[in-house]
Amino acid sequence: MGLSLLMLASAFPALAAQPDADPGCQPVIESPWVRAAPPGAASLAGYLVLRNPCDAPVEVVDVESLDFGMPMIHRTVEEGGVSRMRPAGRLVLAPGESLRFEPGGLHLMLMRPLRPLSEGDVARVRLVLADGRRLFAEFPVRRPAP
Repeated sequence: MGLSLLMLASAFPALAAQPDADPGCQPVIESPWVRAAPPGAASLAGYLVLRNPCDAPVEVVDVESLDFGMPMIHRTVEEGGVSRMRPAGRLVLAPGESLRFEPGGLHLMLMRPLRPLSEGDVARVRLVLADGRRLFAEFPVRRPAP
């Protein structure tokens, strides 16, 4: 049994490092949406609020989608008076904390759409956590912000 526990701990290092963590608790994606783009656009932007109701911090390490060939997490930064998009880096949410993905800040950069997405459609996206869990949400495609 000791070997089994050791193997489990190595498979989920974030949970192993936090013995008080509730393995059943997971962050919540709220208010997801994707901004509609003109037909043939090479990228769309996605927004959401990620809330951590758990007793332990969580770290978002990646994003995946069945509808985009290259989804990424970006942050808009100003460099020399010009707004630029850069990879977001580590996204750690403390217990009880929320993280807003919004226009002009942190956002999902959804590159290479694999199918046409128009206003009223739904994009399928999931966030990948450092411990291997995935958070799935359907993102309605909208023109104006909700």
